Amino acid sequence: MKRQLTEEQKAKSAERKTKFRALVKQVAGMTDQERAHLTNKIGAIVTCEGHALSLTNTMLVITQNPVASMVGGFRQWLKAGRCVRKGEHGQMIWVPCGSNGTNSADPEISPVNEHDEVHFIIGTVFDVSQTESIPTL
Repeated sequence: MKRQLTEEQKAKSAERKTKFRALVKQVAGMTDQERAHLTNKIGAIVTCEGHALSLTNTMLVITQNPVASMVGGFRQWLKAGRCVRKGEHGQMIWVPCGSNGTNSADPEISPVNEHDEVHFIIGTVFDVSQTESIPTL
């Protein structure tokens, strides 16, 4: 059963989405030179699993947290042996989701047909500075 959101939660969600869309417009309005300069200055941002973020997601993270270096989702950090500190606010990025559940880049493994589409949802990631090591018992 899906949890019903309160009016306050719906309002906060709408506000977050509005802010995120404004950030996306800000990044889209940057020239290629501005993006390249910022990326060269900061460097590539990678996930805790070692994958590099796309240029757009890198710009989104940098505009929300200029000191970010390595990011991951809540569960990704748990798998890596770290946990997000209580009260930390994450950075929003675009996360690709395939309509049929396959996101393979190899056409031999995942044949492309006219009905396959990639959709994007808003995901939240946290910088390594927002996490702490999980104590071993």
